[in-house]
Amino acid sequence: MYWEKRPTCITVIGWVWIVIGGLMCFSAVMALYSHVTIGPMAQGDPEAVQHVSVVIRYFPAFAIVQIAAATVGIISGIYFLKLKRWSRQVLEILTWLLLLFFVGFGIYWVFSWIWLTQDHGPRSFGIMGAVAGVVITGIYSVSLGIMLKYLRGDKVRNAIAGGVKPE
Repeated sequence: MYWEKRPTCITVIGWVWIVIGGLMCFSAVMALYSHVTIGPMAQGDPEAVQHVSVVIRYFPAFAIVQIAAATVGIISGIYFLKLKRWSRQVLEILTWLLLLFFVGFGIYWVFSWIWLTQDHGPRSFGIMGAVAGVVITGIYSVSLGIMLKYLRGDKVRNAIAGGVKPE
């Protein structure tokens, strides 16, 4: 039987999700460490606690959800490289969720940046931060959009359907 080589897009997407998952785990662990270290210090400043109380209160839960999503991404990335059908669907869902997060956070960033800098410093500083937020959001969004295009495309679907030998 003739086996095709695994398409490059599968290799790239699988490894990208393994790396994203690893970075998400590292980020969550460092955030939890910061929360444990800095959290007690913030308790001494009632004004700081008032402004970030919701984030501080639920921060460990956010980090645990991030670690869970990262673990799912890593495992799915590994099995995507092995051409398991379920992993494509999981990675598509995770990619959509990440895209929604980046777009939502980008919108939040731009409006927050404009609001926070409107009375401080030169106007150009506020504009530069907002433009940077739009550009960064665009870069991540386009990259994830390309990933979604391949995840939903015929090349990946055919490879996972059995026309490619896993490496």
